[in-house]
Amino acid sequence: MSVQISAYIQDDIKANMEKYSSSHGLKKAYLIESAIEYYLQALHEMPSSVMVPCSITIDDKSYEKIKQLSLKEPSDKLVELLS
Repeated sequence: MSVQISAYIQDDIKANMEKYSSSHGLKKAYLIESAIEYYLQALHEMPSSVMVPCSITIDDKSYEKIKQLSLKEPSDKLVELLS
C-alpha cells in the first residue's frame, strides 16, 4: 500500500533531484522513497553520536570569525597534511 506525502524542499535540492532522476532514468517518487528509507536505516543502525547534521546555523559573530579565518593563508603544516 502506498500513501502520498507532501513536503516543502529548497529549490536547489529540487533541481538536483530532478537532474539526478532524469540522468539516471529514475522516477522522482522512487528516488525520494529510497532516500527516506536509506536515511531511516542509517538512523536505526548508527549511534546518534556519529550522526552529523547536514546543515548548521550560526550567528553573525560566528560567521564573521569563520570568514576572517578563511581569508588567512593555510599553515605549512596544513599544506603538508593535504599534500
